[in-house]
Amino acid sequence: MRKNKFVGFLILSIIAKLSLNAQEHIVSLDEAIAVALENNKKLKVSQTSIEIADTMYNQAMSAHYPTLDVEVSAMRMDQAPTFTMVGSTTVDNSQTIALYNGLSGAAAADGNAFTSGVYAQTAANTPATSSLPINMEVQMAGRDTVVSNINTKLPLYTGGKISAIVEQANGGRKIAQVMRERTKNEIIFDVKRYYYGVVLTKQLKQLSEDTIERMGFISDLTSELYQGGSMNVKKTDYLRTKLSVSLLESLNQNISEKETMAKAALLFAMGLPYNDTIDVQDTKLMDPNMGASLTTLVEDAYHFNPQYKTLKLAVDIQEAKIDEAQSGYLPMVGLSASAQHIHNDYEYGVFNETNDRSWTIGVGVQWSLFDGMRTTNQVEQSRLEKIKLKQQEILLQEGLALQVKQAFMKMQSSHKQFVILSEAVEVAQENRELNTRAYQEDMVETKDVIESQLFEAYSSADYYRSIHDHALAKANADFLVGRALEDSVK
Repeated sequence: MRKNKFVGFLILSIIAKLSLNAQEHIVSLDEAIAVALENNKKLKVSQTSIEIADTMYNQAMSAHYPTLDVEVSAMRMDQAPTFTMVGSTTVDNSQTIALYNGLSGAAAADGNAFTSGVYAQTAANTPATSSLPINMEVQMAGRDTVVSNINTKLPLYTGGKISAIVEQANGGRKIAQVMRERTKNEIIFDVKRYYYGVVLTKQLKQLSEDTIERMGFISDLTSELYQGGSMNVKKTDYLRTKLSVSLLESLNQNISEKETMAKAALLFAMGLPYNDTIDVQDTKLMDPNMGASLTTLVEDAYHFNPQYKTLKLAVDIQEAKIDEAQSGYLPMVGLSASAQHIHNDYEYGVFNETNDRSWTIGVGVQWSLFDGMRTTNQVEQSRLEKIKLKQQEILLQEGLALQVKQAFMKMQSSHKQFVILSEAVEVAQENRELNTRAYQEDMVETKDVIESQLFEAYSSADYYRSIHDHALAKANADFLVGRALEDSVK
């Protein structure tokens, strides 16, 4: 029992908290659109897409600048590297023999015959050439080495490849911006559609309530006439009026439900919490006005429609892809330079003071002379894809013109209905007033006064719908053209 009470208390607390956090909004169309553009998550996704496209463009632009890389590596070998030499070399002894002979002559001149004989014998025993063995092992470097490199590269000529890639990235950035425009137009169209729906359901609800009130008066009047012994009013007439009131009340309930659904949809389109309440400031829509001609709308659609603009940008990107593929026919030229410093724990050997620092600079050329027709086929593929996009552009033109024409025809139809129903509403209102006064004098039958009430209600409802349909068709035309307008409500 205590657990059930706790769960019930928790549910009531949550409901109370949601009720306290809920807000009430009464907005105009401009305010609804402004809130939707600020809160709608689809627009935030589109903005992120633009930022991604900007970073991709910056990546492509980086190819115009030199690269600068620094590399540092440290290593330790299991043992110090050595250089081993095994072999022999031939030594020329002619100078040595000449030296001994000279010493022998000098000793003889001094009268030292014994010394002179020793030198002469040594000279005679010395061969003209001799072989000297060379067997050695020399340490080349220490075990520990730190190598530092700094490298730079700069493309001097790429056959237009870099420019083509940059152009493609720039096209992608423009497409992202256009898609953001499309998302914005979709949001505005959705807000208009739901806003117009709320205005229409409010009008229909008010109309049904007014009709119920008038039919209630007719029902009471019928009851009085019947009880007063009128010859024109029967009990079936009284029952008919009661039935009409019940049916109108049921219709009013249905309209109230549709009003609630339209408001919920408007809340969702505006990005507001589901438990908030909302209402619109406008009580009626602006009277239909045809405005621009069909030709003007179609021409504007070709110029402003985001989908059409995206396809034209795609054609431009494909042209840049053709340029990129054609760059494969041309050579690429680049400048490179590097500097190196090597530190070793052995002072001598290979990495001595003379060899521990070095730099290089050079120009390189790369030119593909034969690639199995790969470049040719890449160029042809890009060219065919461009043709495909141009064909799709023609199809889109026709489809876009058809959609604009359908919206324009809907505007025309609703405008004509508005003109016809404007007069019909006035006639129906006058007919209802005359029949009501005549019924009070027991001069017309009950069915006539009921019909007059219903005729006015139906004609007024169709009148409101014609205005709504025209506004919605105009909003759809604005969406297709790509120029969503925010001032469609009076």
